[in-house]
Amino acid sequence: MTQNLSGTWWAKLVLLVTLVATAGVYVYPTLANLNPETSKFPFKQKINLGLDLQGGLYLVLGVDFSKVNRDVLDRQASSVREAAKTKLDLGVKLVHPAKVDATKPELREDPSFVMEFDAARRDAVHAWIKKDFWTLRIVGETAGRFELGIARDYRQDVRERTIGQSIEVIRNRIDEFGVSEPAISSQGTDRVVVELPGVKDVDRAKDLIGKTAKLEFKIVDDKVISPGQLADLVAELEKKNSITYREGQKFSEYVQAINAAAKGKIPEGREIAFERASPSQGTEGPGGARPAGMRLPYLLISQADVTGDDLQDAHVSPDPETQRPNVSFEMNPRGADALGKVTEAHKGQRMAIVLDGIVQSAPVIQSKISDRGQITLGQLDYETLMREAKDLAIVLRAGALPAQLEFLEQRVVGPSLGQDSIAKGARASIIGCLLVFAFMMFYYRASGVVAVISLLLNFLFSFAILVGLEATLTLPGIAGLALTIGMAVDSNVIIFERIRDELLEGKSVAGAVEAGFQRAFAAIFDANLTHGIIGAILMYFGTGPIRGFAITLLIGIFTTLFCAVTVCKLIFDGYIALKREGELKTLSI
Repeated sequence: MTQNLSGTWWAKLVLLVTLVATAGVYVYPTLANLNPETSKFPFKQKINLGLDLQGGLYLVLGVDFSKVNRDVLDRQASSVREAAKTKLDLGVKLVHPAKVDATKPELREDPSFVMEFDAARRDAVHAWIKKDFWTLRIVGETAGRFELGIARDYRQDVRERTIGQSIEVIRNRIDEFGVSEPAISSQGTDRVVVELPGVKDVDRAKDLIGKTAKLEFKIVDDKVISPGQLADLVAELEKKNSITYREGQKFSEYVQAINAAAKGKIPEGREIAFERASPSQGTEGPGGARPAGMRLPYLLISQADVTGDDLQDAHVSPDPETQRPNVSFEMNPRGADALGKVTEAHKGQRMAIVLDGIVQSAPVIQSKISDRGQITLGQLDYETLMREAKDLAIVLRAGALPAQLEFLEQRVVGPSLGQDSIAKGARASIIGCLLVFAFMMFYYRASGVVAVISLLLNFLFSFAILVGLEATLTLPGIAGLALTIGMAVDSNVIIFERIRDELLEGKSVAGAVEAGFQRAFAAIFDANLTHGIIGAILMYFGTGPIRGFAITLLIGIFTTLFCAVTVCKLIFDGYIALKREGELKTLSI
């Protein structure tokens, strides 16, 4: 005579079978290495492999906050200058940048500007600054003179906002570039870490990420200094001030040095910029070689009335005459209005399209331009030109980076190394699991088989959840899965040893199994809870591989509790119910 299996037991069995079937559907495409494009299997999602398993590019980028802080301070100084015009009673006379010692980086990180006023109105000016300009602080004071810098809290806010915007812009660019599962995160207060699994064109990816893409439209001033005179002036400045461009130097630093030396020699509110040419057209100047691909200086009006912030769309389009690819852009209503006013006011003059401080082109304004325009990209070969045009359109659509990024570290992981890691990781996991399975079946006999079934289902569920969450599997993630098996074995050992103790005390098999699971649960739960706390801390504070390890660990804790307690209990209950009462006097454990 057999005992009847309860309705609850059957319900649990149906639930378990459903979960196993669902997990199998999720895991099959990965284990069978299905091609998502050709496979007819209904579920096509495969596990995403991390940088260390499929190869790719690892970058650490530093954010240049000196330029960011200077731009912020320039805007603040402009606001103070305009506001002072309505506060004539305060006697504010002059607002101008403070002199900065270029040899001291800490001064570039914390720039300042000077405000001069009627010394008798010092308290009133101080109260006005404190009330209307909380973003500023007084860093120095003499009679009738304040030196103002960015307030510390506001500077920190600018830092956090700049890092956040940089990450968002990089993510948007990479999404359009087509990299699956990129990992982008901040590191410390001034670094961004980018992981691009599967990337093969390293130089193109770096170019796409690092390009600031600050687009400006500036009027060329040819009235005071002709192009030929300007070229001679640049050559003179290079020679007189020993300004040279060295390999590896930032071109922006070269341009800054030229403009600093040109103060007093060019009109106020003007700046010198250079046009881009083909890489083979570097030029020689009296002070040394200018960078290849940079030539023809332009004298520009510094103020940009229209910028890329007003850009609505950008796309590649062929030139009507030459069919060479250019980048066409469209402005939003605000940008179209501003561009229309500027071009109407400067008909007959040249307007420079400036990208990251480099003049891309400078056409003559024939008529009013409002909502659209075109950027030409030089005379490179067609394939290079098309690639540059596509990348430029991507970065313009995704938005400009709020700060200049510097590549501090680069690691390229080859796909063969990743395949080798997968093979060795899989081999180690299989050998480890087989040894554990053999020990459990040898030491706990038939009950060890139950443990093996539980462990296999544990691994299946963990892997299926990773696929379902579209998580990225890395080497630390594989370590997390291995640790999950270890924790699950530990839980089985605690349960089985508790059942043995209950049997030694003379309880029946059914009573010993019931008491063993109940009394072992507290210890199992406590152990997994402490692991879960550590996993949660690692996930919250960790980045990259550490975070991946934490996620697999937390998933493993959940599946371990389910399999060790629910699945094993279900198998034991079914075994006991299906055995004849007279035959079930002992348990193979």
